Amino acid sequence: MGELLENVIEFVIAFVVPVLELMGIFIVAEAALMCFGRYLYCLVTRRKIHVKGRLAIGLLLGLEFMMTAEILKTIVVRDTKELLILGGVVILRGILAFELKQEEKEEREEDREEAGHSAE
Repeated sequence: MGELLENVIEFVIAFVVPVLELMGIFIVAEAALMCFGRYLYCLVTRRKIHVKGRLAIGLLLGLEFMMTAEILKTIVVRDTKELLILGGVVILRGILAFELKQEEKEEREEDREEAGHSAE
């Protein structure tokens, strides 16, 4: 019975992990394309629109899906070497996510400061 459950889990994870990774890729690609469009709009109209924060939000969401896939992969890892590689990937993506959150926070603060200056 335990072996059957193990096989079912491996089968489900083999399907779910690539789907989650693809979802993350699509989210990142969509965020990048939308932000590039906004950037081009800013160039043409000479309006100032923050693009980096919006891109950071899309990257964060995409990274969350990809990290979820990496965490699920740990369920079927058979040896220590694979686990170390997966752990390294999760740590690197976690550091990147932290940096992106800082970028998003800084941009929000800049927006608040600009809104305060324009109200004066």
